[in-house]
Amino acid sequence: MAKTQQTFVNKKDGPIYVSVEPWPECFELEPGDRLTLVWDADPTRESAQVDFINERELIVHPDGALDQMQFFINGEAAREKSWNFKYE
Repeated sequence: MAKTQQTFVNKKDGPIYVSVEPWPECFELEPGDRLTLVWDADPTRESAQVDFINERELIVHPDGALDQMQFFINGEAAREKSWNFKYE
């Protein structure tokens, strides 16, 4: 497996919310914030699927070895900035 990196940038005028499945991990990004996910993915398959719920919420379904996934906001470790997000 190869290291894969995906970055999401909030270019909106207010916060956006990115949920990373299957945990779920959820991150709030303020305008200008960048969320970067780094994990091991199979280079012969799609590394992630992104579902847009609406203009301010999206769900990322990464594929690969997810147990060592790293999360960064604006280049700084961000796992502790995640909050549990439960669907109703």
